[in-house]
Amino acid sequence: MKEIYERKEVIGGIPVYRIGHTGKKRVHPVFLYHGWSSSALQQRTRGMILAWEGYEVWMPEAVHHGIRGTADYYAPASYDIFWKTIFQNIKEFPLLSAEARKRGLDSPWVMGHSMGGLTVLGMGAHFPQHIKGIISMNGSGSWTLTHLFLQARFGMAVSRSWPMYDQIEKEDPAAHIDAMENLPVLLLNGEADPSIDIRAQKSFYERLHASDTQSEMITYPGLGHFVTTNMMDDAVCWMNRQAEKDCGAGCGQQ
Repeated sequence: MKEIYERKEVIGGIPVYRIGHTGKKRVHPVFLYHGWSSSALQQRTRGMILAWEGYEVWMPEAVHHGIRGTADYYAPASYDIFWKTIFQNIKEFPLLSAEARKRGLDSPWVMGHSMGGLTVLGMGAHFPQHIKGIISMNGSGSWTLTHLFLQARFGMAVSRSWPMYDQIEKEDPAAHIDAMENLPVLLLNGEADPSIDIRAQKSFYERLHASDTQSEMITYPGLGHFVTTNMMDDAVCWMNRQAEKDCGAGCGQQ
């Protein structure tokens, strides 16, 4: 009988919450990244769903979130922190993936919502050799376009001389499509998302699809900036299908 377990650890200074079960485990864990103004613990229900499917789930806490601090998340002055948090998540990823390997686990799936969805696509662009595949929920792999849409969304005017503009442009996953040519990539986006404009993700997907990567995009009519049970079902079925080549009847049904 399966027994769900939960653990809290600090790995290289990074708080990580782990959820899994004592039954048969899949060798590829899932690293689950939370969104802006959220926290690792707020992903617990999603982690439980994945753990029940046999995945060991690692939920890292991002800087300026949860027990790593806070910020005035919706103040214009915090916009720098948003991007710095994404870059820090990516910087910390190799340490966590190395720790997973030490524990006998294979390269992880990386999954994230919102800011986490931007994060995991950045990881795929820069550390593809350490990743099994990517699931981005309400995120974007076209960072430069997203930066422009976010300015419009929040009524900001950030000049081209803004110090972080060059880093966003340089590290933009859309500029590193070739790095992801061997990675399965799943993009899940609400068509009515007011926070991360779906047009940026569609632009990214067009470039992925044109490069013959193993990519798929599913959109959800009328859905805003939320993760639904349908979205989680599609993500789990897609990972299982990638891992086993046969997800079984009913996968992807809405």
